[in-house]
Amino acid sequence: MEVAWYADFLALADTGKFTAAAELRNCSQSALSRRIRLLEKQLGVTLVDRQSTPVRLTAAGDALLPTALELVRLAKECEQSVKVIDRPLTFASLHTLACNFFPQWISRYTSASNPLYTRIDTGHKTTENYYMALMSGRCDFILFYRDEESERYFQREDFEVLSLGHDELYWVGTPSLAAACLTGDSAIPWLTYSRSAQLHALSRDQVSRHPQPHRLKRVFEATVSEALKPMVSMGHGIACMPHSMVAASIADGTLVRLYPQMSSEHLEIILVRWLGSRNAKADVFWQSLMMTSVPSVTR
Repeated sequence: MEVAWYADFLALADTGKFTAAAELRNCSQSALSRRIRLLEKQLGVTLVDRQSTPVRLTAAGDALLPTALELVRLAKECEQSVKVIDRPLTFASLHTLACNFFPQWISRYTSASNPLYTRIDTGHKTTENYYMALMSGRCDFILFYRDEESERYFQREDFEVLSLGHDELYWVGTPSLAAACLTGDSAIPWLTYSRSAQLHALSRDQVSRHPQPHRLKRVFEATVSEALKPMVSMGHGIACMPHSMVAASIADGTLVRLYPQMSSEHLEIILVRWLGSRNAKADVFWQSLMMTSVPSVTR
């Protein structure tokens, strides 16, 4: 297997042009074209439609794209792993928790005089990818919200789960939009999460409890809360947001909590490790968590 061929394919998929892709890959157009054909021959399929301008991926090319991305990313991590002697503790985390929970939480265990070398990775798209990263050694821990999809992993004896705290999920909007939601029967612009986002599934109950669900009109979606928050703050619509993200905005009056009589979703923040890991530093850190906090641990 030539990983470089997959990198060529990704460059072509990104640019849609052999000339531009060749520039990205620092090679001649003929060399890149030859390697794409070799990849197609190896896989036994046609990956690109060369008759269209710009070049388009075939159905087989579309199917290969996510796996090729992961393959090239993993190859780069393999190269990096042998260059770094002082390996950081790596947390595969939801983007929302990486931005709003992790900095304050990890501050309890690191300091200027005794810094803890850590790394956070938010690039995984599905729950399965998070756990594959954990078991392949690409990360030491998963920082997640507990949900039904994750539970099937927790049933296995080779995973250990630490409860770090809780968050809340509820509806928010600007004061003017909140007032509009309480009057009339016009459509309410709704900002939501993409289906690949964990918070999409976790917000379903809030959506189902909306007092007038027929008024909700989806106008924007994003994979992360950080993309939703500015849209909400600018009055583009209402959204279900974690309390940790919007507490400051509610305190200064930029946003208000909608439907306060509606119960919120209580989100449990968890840290997961795989017992098959051989990283001694990760084990020491886990033991320090057990000693300095009183979380619940499950296997």
